[in-house]
Amino acid sequence: MTRRILWIEDDYFAIKGLMRPLERAGFEIDAATSAYEGYLKGQQWTAYDLIAVDLILPLSAGEHRLPDTVLAWQHEEYVGVGLLKWLLTELKVTRPVALLSVVRHPTQTFQLENIGLAGYLPKRGLLPTHVREEFFRLLGIRG
Repeated sequence: MTRRILWIEDDYFAIKGLMRPLERAGFEIDAATSAYEGYLKGQQWTAYDLIAVDLILPLSAGEHRLPDTVLAWQHEEYVGVGLLKWLLTELKVTRPVALLSVVRHPTQTFQLENIGLAGYLPKRGLLPTHVREEFFRLLGIRG
């Protein structure tokens, strides 16, 4: 059975190299490059084994009529904070949700400690092997 990851990241193509070890291990990566695209794909969260969310995201990558839920995320300091809260407190996603960010200590800074995040990966100095190790840990896979 192929494991699937939803990776919500506006700079997806720049960090695609981080995913190579996962793809070599048989994972399928589904990318969303805006909060709106993450919203659309996130509604189908049961199709994924893990969701990775960047903190700094654009609301939309195109001309879409955005739902009020997505528009509300622009009132957070970072759009990804709203997306994370929606996934974990409104949708009640039961798959591991990991946060990726260049912001130091984002879980404390944005009061995300108690919403059910499975993990946090700092983007500074992040290597493909670190991503693979952390995602394997979150999924309970021995690597």
